[in-house]
Amino acid sequence: MYFRRAALLFERSTVPAFVFLPLPIIIAPMKLLLARHGQSEWQVKTADGDLNPPLTALGESQAHRLGEYLAADGDPITAIIASPYQRARRTAEIVASYLGLPVAIEPDFREFDEWAAGWAPLAVSMWDMSPATPELKPGYSRFRTRVAAALRRVVESFDGADQLLLVTHAGTIGAQVRILFGSDTPRLWLNNTGLSLFEWGHPEREGSWVVHYLNRVEHLPTPMRTA
Repeated sequence: MYFRRAALLFERSTVPAFVFLPLPIIIAPMKLLLARHGQSEWQVKTADGDLNPPLTALGESQAHRLGEYLAADGDPITAIIASPYQRARRTAEIVASYLGLPVAIEPDFREFDEWAAGWAPLAVSMWDMSPATPELKPGYSRFRTRVAAALRRVVESFDGADQLLLVTHAGTIGAQVRILFGSDTPRLWLNNTGLSLFEWGHPEREGSWVVHYLNRVEHLPTPMRTA
């Protein structure tokens, strides 16, 4: 049932830039487990290079550790959705081999790539999280619109799923978290294969997204933790 509807993920978004679509009201409980890819070749280079680099040997090992960890967890995953970039796709494939699941690709979960056009706004102050500059930069606005539309498609396509694993990028996860928070100013520090868990329909917090944790890396020994 879920994977038949997953074909919708391959449709390109027709949402115009600068339009923010909130997630739909979800009737059934759902968990979104957000995972960053393993270490990529770009992270160990001193100069900018390929925007679609492969995993390093360490990145592959991190992905295997994540797969083992999730396979041993008592909270089963219904489906895995990944960015098309090879560092995220390969991480998802390795994890999927431990869970016995296919990997669906969502093209609009790819990483942010418009740095010259501006990033997310800063907060007014440490006590006021509203944007210091209310008008969003064009690059970030387009990115947020793209990720929001993709997140909405995924949630709607897998309606009724217990838990989805989304394997993407630091920038993409940051946007996903800001969308779920309803604020554009939070910043996250995310390790490779770090996990963040959100839940809709928690019995004590119905009608809102509940954050269980951000950037969990207990599956990695300290020497394997990179960012």
